[in-house]
Amino acid sequence: MKFRIKYADQIVGVFVLLAIILLAGILVLMGGKQRWFARDYMYKSQFNSSAGVSVGTGILYKGFQIGRIQKVSLNQDNLVDVFFIIYDTYIEKVTENSILELVVSPIGLGNQLLFYPGKSQVHLPEKSFIPSYDSPEGKRIVEQELVDRPPKDDTISRLLSNVNPLLENVNDTVVQLKRTLTLVNAAVAGTGTGPVAEALQNASDSVQQLEKLLGQTNTAVSELVPRVSGVLSQVETSLPPVLNSVSTITGNLAQTSEALKDPTGLVPRLLDPKGSLKTLLDDGNRLFNHIDGSLAQVEQSMKNLEGATATLSAQMPRIAATLDDARSAIVSAQDVL
Repeated sequence: MKFRIKYADQIVGVFVLLAIILLAGILVLMGGKQRWFARDYMYKSQFNSSAGVSVGTGILYKGFQIGRIQKVSLNQDNLVDVFFIIYDTYIEKVTENSILELVVSPIGLGNQLLFYPGKSQVHLPEKSFIPSYDSPEGKRIVEQELVDRPPKDDTISRLLSNVNPLLENVNDTVVQLKRTLTLVNAAVAGTGTGPVAEALQNASDSVQQLEKLLGQTNTAVSELVPRVSGVLSQVETSLPPVLNSVSTITGNLAQTSEALKDPTGLVPRLLDPKGSLKTLLDDGNRLFNHIDGSLAQVEQSMKNLEGATATLSAQMPRIAATLDDARSAIVSAQDVL
């Protein structure tokens, strides 16, 4: 006997209907998650490079994804045109002076495309242009504080931003050091310019002047030595006759003094009428001639002495001038040193 369930067709129909309703609900839920039935608004922006702005990249606002990139293309100006959508639930955030900023992780953890709404209350219509932060218009908006862009507190970015100036300073220091070494080498080689080269050139000139002064001093001394030697020779030649004459006169005076001291000597005999005075007075001018000859010898000796003294006096200015030249040359050499 066949087993037959009453109302089997109705039961199957109910299950099929429930399956269709369940499938429709699942589709609705999936569509809601995938925004199949939502309204999206298209906008445009430009970037210098397509790195980090590929198709499907999400657009974030305070941690929430409010849109995504749908199309990326390269225009004739070698700029990257980016077409993106904003979800209808966040469309009121898209106001005038809004910008997009591409944030690149300094340690390679990925990129983020951030959206910053403008402070204006004017809503931007669909397909409007929203500038990027790196563009001149975006920088102008940020400088004029027309956009709600909160300050970042990224420790790693701050550290890296401080490292870059430090590296630049080190690089500048190395460049300056190389330039200084180049200038010093050029100055030492005699082909450079600047204070160091001038100082070295002045030192070289001073050495040359010192050598010149020493040469002049040697020349002056060489000329002075023969002159002094000649003067000394003349003095040595003139002194013996003068000394001999003076010695002779001194001996004669000593003998005369001894004779005068003797009470029975020359003076009494000269004063005695019968003595030598009368004899001498009557000797036919022999005594007078002898005295006159002695006086002539004394006068000649005095002339010789006067000539030697005059010669020495005449040579003294030349000796003094030569010594003064030598002293000036030595003082100049000391000033140069």
